[in-house]
Amino acid sequence: FSFFSPQAIKPCRPMTNNAGRLFHYRITVSPPTNFLTDRPTVIEYDDHEYIFEGFSMFAHAPLTNIPLCKVIRFNIDYTIHFIEEMMPENFCVKGLELFSLFLFRDILELYDWNLKGPLFEDSPPCCPRFHFMPRFVRFLPDGGKEVLSMHQILLYLLRCSKALVPEEEIANMLQWEELEWQKYAEECKGMIVTNPGTKPSSVRIDQLDREQFNPDVITFPIIVHFGIRPAQLSYAGDPQYQKLWKSYVKLRHLLANSPKVKQTDKQKLAQREEALQKIRQKNTMRREVTVELSSQGFWKTGIRSDVCQHAMMLPVLTHHIRYHQCLMHLDKLIGYTFQDRCLLQLAMTHPSHHLNFGMNPDHARNSLSNCGIRQPKYGDRKVHHMHMRKKGINTLINIMSRLGQDDPTPSRINHNERLEFLGDAVVEFLTR
Repeated sequence: FSFFSPQAIKPCRPMTNNAGRLFHYRITVSPPTNFLTDRPTVIEYDDHEYIFEGFSMFAHAPLTNIPLCKVIRFNIDYTIHFIEEMMPENFCVKGLELFSLFLFRDILELYDWNLKGPLFEDSPPCCPRFHFMPRFVRFLPDGGKEVLSMHQILLYLLRCSKALVPEEEIANMLQWEELEWQKYAEECKGMIVTNPGTKPSSVRIDQLDREQFNPDVITFPIIVHFGIRPAQLSYAGDPQYQKLWKSYVKLRHLLANSPKVKQTDKQKLAQREEALQKIRQKNTMRREVTVELSSQGFWKTGIRSDVCQHAMMLPVLTHHIRYHQCLMHLDKLIGYTFQDRCLLQLAMTHPSHHLNFGMNPDHARNSLSNCGIRQPKYGDRKVHHMHMRKKGINTLINIMSRLGQDDPTPSRINHNERLEFLGDAVVEFLTR
C-alpha cells in the first residue's frame, strides 16, 4: 500500500543539528542474537576505541502511542525498540545525509527505500521523514557512554577509502612473507569492500587469496565470498525436488505408523532419500555457494558486517512507524481514537501480510547475504506457523480443554482472521 503523506516536510538546515525540530530515539534490537559479533566495527580516536552499537534515529514528529515493532528474521522473533533520549549535539544533518547515501545507496543499494513519500516534477524540495546516525561509543568509568561525533566518523570513512590491493603495489604484496600476508588478509576478513558500477557493488570478504596460477602473468588476489543462493533458485524452489520431498515425507509417515514395515518399503524410502541428497549436492542447486572475485577495482569501506546487519532493520522500523502514522490519520477521519494500537494493527493485518523486510524482499535478502554476517544463527522454523494451525484432533482437544479467564488475553495469531470471523458472527447475530 502507499503511505498517507499529508504534506512534504520542509528541509532541515544542513549545517546544524536542527535540535528544535527533530526528536531523538536510540534503536535497539532484542534478542541480540546475530547482532553482536566477535569483530565489530571499531574506530580509534584520541587513544580510545569506539565500538559500533547500533543507530540513532531522528524523527520530525514525536513517536507517541506507537507500539514496539516485531519482526521475524532468521526464524527468530525480534523486537525493535526505539527509546527517546536527549538530543546529541555533535552532528549536523548534512553529515547524516552523506553517511546515509554512502551506506544505504552505495553499499546496500536500497534504491526502493523511500523516506520522502511520493514526489512529482513540480514537488518542492523536502526532507526525509527520518535521519539516521551510527553510534560508535566508548564506556566511561562512571558507567556512562561517550558517542563519537559524526565528523570523526566521516573522517574515518575517508581515511579507510583506499584500494584493497593498489595496482602499483601488487608485485610487492605478492612477495610478502606468509605471516605478513596472513596478517593483512585477517585484517580484511569480515570487511565490506565496494566496486562502484558493478552489481552487486559491495560484498563481504571471507577470504583473501594471493595464489598465482600463471607464473608469467601477475594477477590480482582473489576475494572469496561465501554466500547463499535464493531459495527460488536453489533446490528448495525446484518443482522436481518439492514433488520428491512430499512423496518422501508421506512414505516416511506411513512407515512410522505401520505395525509391520516391509523390506521393499524401506528400500523405497532409502532410494527417495538418496535422490533428494543428489539434488541437494548439484552445483546448480546448492544453497551455499562460493564466489571468487578479482580484487581489482575493489575499495575498502572501513565498515564491517555488523553495521549492515543493523542497517537492514531500519526499513522495517520506518515501515512500521509510517504505517501507524497512517492509522492515526484514520482516527482523525472517523473521529474516534483507538486506545489499543496493537489491536488496531491486528484488525488491519491480512493473513497474507509478512513484514520481514519493509521493502522488496528479494532485494533485501541479497543485500543481507552480500554484506551481513557470514553465519547467522537460526531459530526454529515453527515460529512462522506455530500459532496458525487450525486442524487436528490434538489442537481441537487442547482448545476445548482450556478454562475461562477473568481477564482477556491477546491472541498470538498475528493477523485479523479470528477478528473477521468474530465480526461476522456478531453481525449475523444482530441481523437475525
